[in-house]
Amino acid sequence: MKHVNRILIIHQGAIGDFILSLPAISSFKSSYPDASVEIQGYLHILQLVEKRFYADKISSIDQKGMAQFYSEDSVLDAKLIERFKQFDLIIIFGRERSKTFLHNLKKIKVKEVCFINVFPQCDEDMDIIDYQMSQLSRLGYGVLDKVPKLFPDEEDGKRATEFFKKRRLNDNSLKVAIHIGSGSRMKVWPTGRFVQLSEKLIAMDGAKIILPIGPADESMAQEYFDLIDSEAIIPIANLPLNELAAILKKCDVYVGNDSGITHVAAAVGIPVVALFGPTDPLVWGMRGDNVSVMYKGGLECSPCSREEMKRCVNRRCLEKISVEEVYKKINEIRKLGI
Repeated sequence: MKHVNRILIIHQGAIGDFILSLPAISSFKSSYPDASVEIQGYLHILQLVEKRFYADKISSIDQKGMAQFYSEDSVLDAKLIERFKQFDLIIIFGRERSKTFLHNLKKIKVKEVCFINVFPQCDEDMDIIDYQMSQLSRLGYGVLDKVPKLFPDEEDGKRATEFFKKRRLNDNSLKVAIHIGSGSRMKVWPTGRFVQLSEKLIAMDGAKIILPIGPADESMAQEYFDLIDSEAIIPIANLPLNELAAILKKCDVYVGNDSGITHVAAAVGIPVVALFGPTDPLVWGMRGDNVSVMYKGGLECSPCSREEMKRCVNRRCLEKISVEEVYKKINEIRKLGI
C-alpha cells in the first residue's frame, strides 16, 4: 500500500446521502490509518463526523473559487489549485456531473484522485451502500463494515445528559423519538397518524415523546401541535446534528420516515422503526440489527420515480401503514430488549 499523509474527501450530499457513504469513507480511513483526513461538504452535516472517527478536519464546499472546478474550460482559482495539490489523495463522492471536477483536478496534476458515484443509474435497483462498495472493490480497497455508524463524542454526550436532566427525562419512562418530517412531503406518513401514535404511547405506556424539528419540518410540526397538546411531548428545534445524534442515542426507540434524521438515528445504534412508501427500502433503507422497516410492497405504483412521486395525490403506500402496526412493532422491539 502506497504511503499517504493527507486525504481530502469531497461529499456534498444531504444528511441521509452522507451517512450512506460512511462505510465507503471508513474504508479509505482504514486503508490509510496514519493519514490525516479532511472532509469537505456542508458544515452543518459534517459536524456529525468532525473529530468523531471519520474526519480530523472539515471544510465548507461553499467557498470562493469552487464553482469553477465544476465547469469546463474555466479559469481555476490559483489558491485552490495550490491547496488541492497538498493532498496525496482526493476522493470525490458525486454524480455524473461531478466528473468535471474530477477532470479539472487531473488537469492540474493533483497526486491522486478517484471518483465514487454515489447513486446507481436509474435502471439499477441496487442498495446505495453496496453500489458504492462495489466501486471501492474495483479500485482495490477492502470492504470492512457495511453498516453506517456515528460516534458522538464526550462533549456531545454531556450535552445530551444535560438535556435529559433539564427536561426531567432521567426517570424510567419510555423515551420515544418521533421525527414527523422528511426532505419531501411525499415521503411523510400522515401527520394525524403520528398524533394518534403519540397519544397511544403516552396513554398506554406513559411514554415521553421527543420531537426533533428541523427547518423543513416547521409546517408539519404546526399541524402536529394543532392536533395534540401534552406535557409528555418535548419538541427540540434546530439543534446541531451532532447534539441531536447524542440525544437520539439516549432514547429507547425512534420512529420516522425515510429521512436524513432516521439515518442518523439508525447510525447511532438505537432501535429504529422506519416508514417507507414511495421510495424503495432495498435501495435507500437504513442498515443495522436494530432497524425495522415498515413498507407496504405489492402496490403497482410503489416504489415510484421522483417524477411520479411529485404527481401523486393520495400516497396509498404510506396510508396503508396503520398506527396499530407501528405501535405493535414498538412493543415487539421492547419485548426483545433490542
